[in-house]
Amino acid sequence: MPKRSKPSHFTHASTLLSAADLLRRWQAGSDATLWRAEKDSLLLPVREGRRRGYSWETIWAFEGGQPPAGMEAAYRQRLLTPEQAAIGVPYRPSTLMTKAREGTLPCRRIGTKVRFVAAEIDRWLCSWL
Repeated sequence: MPKRSKPSHFTHASTLLSAADLLRRWQAGSDATLWRAEKDSLLLPVREGRRRGYSWETIWAFEGGQPPAGMEAAYRQRLLTPEQAAIGVPYRPSTLMTKAREGTLPCRRIGTKVRFVAAEIDRWLCSWL
């Protein structure tokens, strides 16, 4: 018997992000992280048919705010850890963390973890060079 394919709206990546996809995006956290955020009403799941997930607006609000105009696509990419972000720039991870704490380098916060959007790092570097 041939396998049936899933309906296209289940695989549409831009509608909802599953809990597993969200944890992969952050490269941090666990189911407990999501449970606590949901319990505190910081990250609210939504249903789309039988699928349960998180909307991009809710995710961005939890991470620290909506993306700047025109950068939505860049903000949907996987976030970088300080170590990953430092690979392509002439700074150490500790320097990136200092700049993020000072507010000169835009970052996303997931609990106590700091993550970076690759396009924001590029934009920040262009403003310095």
